Amino acid sequence: MIERLMFRLLSLKKKIDYLRDRGTILGTRLKDGRKAYLYIIKDFCAEVIYQNDNAALTAERITTFANVKEFNNYLERELRSNY
Repeated sequence: MIERLMFRLLSLKKKIDYLRDRGTILGTRLKDGRKAYLYIIKDFCAEVIYQNDNAALTAERITTFANVKEFNNYLERELRSNY
């Protein structure tokens, strides 16, 4: 929990650096015609949308989730809404 709270205080660039250094990328998914990158860190998960869907560029948006269960529920809701 402390790690997630600390993460929220970081700048966007530092959040991306943190995800790349300490997180594990789970994969990607399509979201609203965009490529979303999914990460997991010790006690939370994140979804990142990068400029031009390119992970080498600046992030446009980062959404965090308190735990894996919340993350899974979010992904299931998103999947259901697309069908």
